[in-house]
Amino acid sequence: VWRHKSGKSWLYTGTSGMWIIGGGDAKERNFECTRGVIYSKYAHGGLMPDRIDSIWLRLSGDKFHEDSSITVSIKPSPLYVQTPNGQQRCAGEYLPVADALANGLPFWEHIGSKCWLYSGTNGMWIIGGADAKVKEFKCTRGVVYCRVPHGGAMPDKMVTNWLRLEGETFREDAAISISVKPPTLYVVSPNGQQKCAGEYRLVAGETVHGQPVWKHRKAIFRIFSSREGIWRIAGNEAKESDYRDGTSMIQCDVPHKGAMPNRIGAVWSRLEGEELIKDSAIAISTVLHKPAKLHVKSPNGQQRSAGEYVLVAGTQANGHPLWRQMGGKYWLYSGTNGMWIFGSSIAKEKNFDCSRGVIYSNTQHGGVMPDRLKSLWLRLDGEAFHEDESIVIEADHAPRKRP
Repeated sequence: VWRHKSGKSWLYTGTSGMWIIGGGDAKERNFECTRGVIYSKYAHGGLMPDRIDSIWLRLSGDKFHEDSSITVSIKPSPLYVQTPNGQQRCAGEYLPVADALANGLPFWEHIGSKCWLYSGTNGMWIIGGADAKVKEFKCTRGVVYCRVPHGGAMPDKMVTNWLRLEGETFREDAAISISVKPPTLYVVSPNGQQKCAGEYRLVAGETVHGQPVWKHRKAIFRIFSSREGIWRIAGNEAKESDYRDGTSMIQCDVPHKGAMPNRIGAVWSRLEGEELIKDSAIAISTVLHKPAKLHVKSPNGQQRSAGEYVLVAGTQANGHPLWRQMGGKYWLYSGTNGMWIFGSSIAKEKNFDCSRGVIYSNTQHGGVMPDRLKSLWLRLDGEAFHEDESIVIEADHAPRKRP
């Protein structure tokens, strides 16, 4: 039996052996009846409502009429695509398109680019672009596809390799994967427990209480599900493998019911002292918006560290993005103290496993990008650091001066 989220309708199998959508009167009879307003035309014989080929009938006035527009389907989950060797624009998170089907099956839209994952007219799963959407997916256009027909299996259930377009030829690529579990999560926590912020990677083959686990790229922390079904971020400094026994640094008090951490709609809590307090600034997502370029101004001192910085693709420092000064010897990195720092080649020689520099944020960033920090910056003047409100960091995509 399924209950509508409003609590006023139920989908059940009646004493006639047909699937029926009924109301409170059917529930009052403990569903030992055939009362309802929609039902399958034929007995289901044990097939689930989304699997029967029967037409459905709908009550209109005093009579039931066949209605071929009625469909029953399983609400698909978000999907996460990895394609590291090519067609990277197709990688990322895809959300199911509500109340729509493509060639009779669900389809998904990328959250950040014009890509769709759909079932083509050839019965194969395909990742295509705007040209496929224009054709309302009545086609086989795309740049990534599964090599065998799916037969109704969802994209994450396919056990064969995928193919991607390279030049004018499709090539098999075993590195392409589609999963209901996000491979990477980014945690932002600017107001406290900043050490938990950063990038977390899915731990292959590891589960806790039936749910996946993500590990911080640099620190000991992990994201995992408690026995009560809530997402936690915790670590155990004494014995890293016993992280489940560690104190929750951050957690969501609302049971996830199988939803991934980036899909929880509730406010997260963080540990402050000995209490967990709500903090609406905490965010967990699959996308980290990293500025490709940063422009730095420091007119009162350390001018040699000013100028344009570019993102170093594929490289991190202490689990956070890294920028390199154009035409200079400075780097903007996240230090081991959790602060953004402008450091020289000395910091680079230490692989940024330090907190050396001449300008740094006076608070831990907690995953907030340098151009988004609201705090002042500190600048080395002689042998001491002093706050300098004239230091400005702006990004190309969204210039912002310090208020």
